[in-house]
Amino acid sequence: MPAHSKVWYLQRFRLLDGLGGPARQLIAQSSRMLEVKRGQRIYLPGDPSDQVFLLESGVIKIVFVGPGNRQVILAFLHSGDIFGELAITDDSPRDHIAEVHEDAVLCAIGKELMLRLVRESSDLDYRIIKLMGLQVKRLHTRLERLLYKGAAARVAETLVELANEHGVTDTRGTIVPFRLNQRELA
Repeated sequence: MPAHSKVWYLQRFRLLDGLGGPARQLIAQSSRMLEVKRGQRIYLPGDPSDQVFLLESGVIKIVFVGPGNRQVILAFLHSGDIFGELAITDDSPRDHIAEVHEDAVLCAIGKELMLRLVRESSDLDYRIIKLMGLQVKRLHTRLERLLYKGAAARVAETLVELANEHGVTDTRGTIVPFRLNQRELA
């Protein structure tokens, strides 16, 4: 079980800053906290888009599976990130994998509750639209890298991106605080 209450986690989640106490209490009552271990999958392609997830701690890997079962990592998500948010705008089944890369604590919120909150809060609506725009931009950059760069340039740019987004600076330089194997890095 998480060491802190659900309300404590929700108060620390920036996306929900604009929501008042009653809305936060509704989320706390209607959502589920999940502790998931490295390697577990949150959802797979074809699963229903019926929940949105707030990442409280840990690392989630978002993976697209293409022809020949080839996997492409789309993103690594960290504390404070939201995923599965397309459930708010689309009824289609999931088209990617969300897998735990480092042990995580998640808050799962049902689609209907998220839709209700978005309708009632223009601030939350704006924050989610902004977040989706940033994710589209990130995916566009990644697609450009995959299509137009050589292997060495892709690896170098990926390392710089990981360092900028997730790096921790210490006396030895910048350390990316999670494990990646060569295949994941490629």
